Formats: sequence, C-alpha cells, structure tokens
Amino acid sequence: MQKKRRKTYGISITSLILFILCSFFYVLRIGAYYGGNCDLGHLLLCMEFPFLQAVPMQDAAPEPTAQPDPLPPGISIELIPGAPDIDLGGSEPKILIYHTHATEAYFKTKDSTYEDSSKWRTNENDKNMIAVGEKLAEELRSYGIAVLHDTTNHEPPKLATAYSRSVVTMEKYKEKYPSLTMFIDVHRDAYGNNPKEIADYVTIDGKEYARIMFVVGTGKGATGTGYSEMPDFEANYALAKRITEYVAGIDEGLVREIRVKTGRYNQHISDQCLLVEVGHNANTLEQALNSVDFLAEAIANCGGLTSGQLSLSP
Repeated sequence: MQKKRRKTYGISITSLILFILCSFFYVLRIGAYYGGNCDLGHLLLCMEFPFLQAVPMQDAAPEPTAQPDPLPPGISIELIPGAPDIDLGGSEPKILIYHTHATEAYFKTKDSTYEDSSKWRTNENDKNMIAVGEKLAEELRSYGIAVLHDTTNHEPPKLATAYSRSVVTMEKYKEKYPSLTMFIDVHRDAYGNNPKEIADYVTIDGKEYARIMFVVGTGKGATGTGYSEMPDFEANYALAKRITEYVAGIDEGLVREIRVKTGRYNQHISDQCLLVEVGHNANTLEQALNSVDFLAEAIANCGGLTSGQLSLSP
C-alpha cells in the first residue's frame, strides 16, 4: 500500500511541474505577441479558460480615429480604404436616384393616408418611396448638384426579382450619361409585419426624424462563391461610413449601424453605390422626408459642396 501511495504522489508532483512549466512558457509567448502589454484577465482569456470565455473585456480597444495611437509591436490591422474621390460639381448629371422597391410605404396618419397596393405598399407616388426620392433630388439640387431621379416601379411582375430589373435601369442611365458617378437606391426598412404605433424616431428641436441606415453588399452571395462581377465593397462601405458619420455628428440617434450583407444589390455598377433605408414602416412619411434634409447635406458634404450642419444653422 505504501508503494502505491508513493507512486500516486509522484505522478501528482510531475503533473503539477509540467502544468507550471507549460503555463509559464504560454504566458511568455502571449506576452511577446502582445508586446508585454496585456493584463491578467487578457492572459487568462487567451489561455481559453472555459469559465472565462463569456466574460466581456473590461478594457475594450477604442474605436479607430483619424489619427490612431501607435499599435504595440507585433500587432497589425487591416484598414478599409477611404471613400473614392467624389466630384459632384458641374452641369453634367452626377447622381442617379432610383428605387428597386418603389411602392414601399410608411405608417398611415390622418395627414398621410393612402390606398394599399399590398401590405405596407402603395402605388400613390406622393406617399411611397418616389416621394422620398424626389425630396432627396430637390435637396441635392439646392447644393448645385445635377441629379436624375428615375421613378420606374421595378417590382412587377415579381418582387423577389426586382433587382434584376433595376440594374437594367442603372446600366441604361450610365450608358446615356457617362458623367454619372453616384447611384442611390432609396428604400425604407421593415420595423415589423404589422406595427401598431409610430416608433423609433428622433426628435430634434421639436421636429421628428426617421433614422437612416445604409446596406452594403459584399457580393459573396449565399454560398460564398460570389458573383461573376463583384461590387467594390471597400469603396461603397467607406462612402456609406463617411455619410453615416457626418449625420451622426448632427445627432447620433439619426443613424443606425451600417448593415453588411452578402448580396450584391447592384453595387457593382460604380464605386459610389448607396442603398439607403430612410426609416421603416413604423415611421411616418413626414419623419422620413424630414430626415432627407440631413442625408442630402451629408452627401453634398462628401463632394465638398457644403459646410456646417443643418441642426446648427440659425
């Protein structure tokens, strides 16, 4: 019995020594990787202790800024390139506004009611996305930008194939007007199948605004194989980010986080393709039209055609 106990005791000491040695070298390796700049909590998480894997980091890395602090040695990051150079000046058309889903409509109010063409949709162009697109075109023109607004309803005969028809419209305009550089597909998002009340808006100086969100497609597709002609995701994303940040500078509540999806959304036509969701079906048309003022200013600002912000104007 005594011999057996000595054997068990010897195995325990050996295991403990091996554990300490392995841990010591593992900590050294992590410390070297992070340049000696990581705390105990970070070390334990890197060692994948199961009871710590769901614990959030207390010292999360700050959001990147225009002039980020130097990174510790041994760390590299991949940055998305900036938005392409944008020239919105001149008399030739520079922006095409169009609608893949033209009949999308908003929450009905006593001042804005309409006849349904289907659920949350209407063919009345003064109540659907055509009205929002026209307001955006008017506002952009007020900055001296030459804008075209196509009002084609691309939804018939089947909603699911609308993008295959709207891309034809884009290509026709691009061929006819080679000066076009920016293409803006104006939509509204879906807050729910049947919202019961007006929701998710921002009030600034007593005026209500719908929230704006951009959708950017990677073009990878559902299977990950991608399209034969891929969108310039980096450029499109950078442009959407630039506009989002500008509007957020007016009021953070005016924008939602950019939604990245695997679809293409016809964003291969240019490196300045935007799909913007101006509010959703729990917003009113008035709230959406109000937000267009900020959206137009942000777009014009990208072309260097404005300074200052509407919310700060006297």
